[in-house]
This record gives sequence, C-alpha cells and structure tokens, in this order.
Amino acid sequence: MEKGEFMEVFWWIVIVICFVAGIAGIVLPILPSVALVWAGVAIYHFFIDTQVLSWITWATMIFFTAIILIVDQLSNVMVVKHYGASKLSTVASLVGAFIGIFVFPPFGVVLVPFFLVLILELLQNRPLDKAFNIAFGTIVAFVGSTLAKGLMQIIMMGAFFADVFLIA
Repeated sequence: MEKGEFMEVFWWIVIVICFVAGIAGIVLPILPSVALVWAGVAIYHFFIDTQVLSWITWATMIFFTAIILIVDQLSNVMVVKHYGASKLSTVASLVGAFIGIFVFPPFGVVLVPFFLVLILELLQNRPLDKAFNIAFGTIVAFVGSTLAKGLMQIIMMGAFFADVFLIA
C-alpha cells in the first residue's frame, strides 16, 4: 500500500469514528454529536478531496445543524409547558438537563430534570399525580428530541455519503 492510499484509509477510519461518536453523542450529551459529524465531513473535504462535496451536502449540513440546535433547546420547554409545568419548572427542566450531563451520565440527563421538576411542582403544592405527569414530560421531551436529532444526523451523513459515492 502506497503512502497516499494508506493516508486515505487512515482518514476514512477517522471519519467513521467521528460519525459513530456523533451518533453516540445523541444519547451521551457529553459528546458534541453535531460537531463530530461536521468534523468527519471537514476531514474528508480537507484531507481526502476538496472538490467532491457539492452545495447540496453543505446546505444539508447547515440546515439540519440549525434545526438540531433549535429543536434541542425548544423541545424541552415546549413539551414540559404542554404538560402544564410552571415557569419555574420549565426553566428547571433546562437547567436540570445541563446539570444531568455531569451527574450520573448518561442517565442524569433524563433523571435530574425529571426529579428537579417533580420536586419543584410538589413545592408549589401540586398534587403528586399532576407533578409526576409534568415531570414525565421531561422524559417525553428527551426521547422526542433524541429521536429527532438522530434522524437529522443520519440525513446529514446520508447527504455526505450520497455526494461522495453516488454523485461524485
């Protein structure tokens, strides 16, 4: 194997690692999932072939990155509000998700907001069943957001692979 071929294989291995880590980052929030997908695409562009990727790949990457960022921030607030959370609990669900990254990962991202919202709703004299239902909304938001982010990242990777292997 020549040096150029070896390096291309090496970079493809790094790209695949970035993409796999990006998918893992969907459920392990400590990993920057979207940034890892971008890293894989950038590695291909800068180290393998600067001419292959078309505007379709770049537009898909930019569009879905923006959507992922918006969905990630708003889904929790919207779903928890839909379940009837107070303003304080809505904010607590966001703060709890952030704290949960560092407390008991990866489960803390789900459990910390759940218990934080449950406790806050109980402190505001909500009945236990209503407080539990509102707290359950944090789990619904996490699952929905995770599925949406996963689908969008797969679309981003699909556009990349289509550009590299089908269109080029």
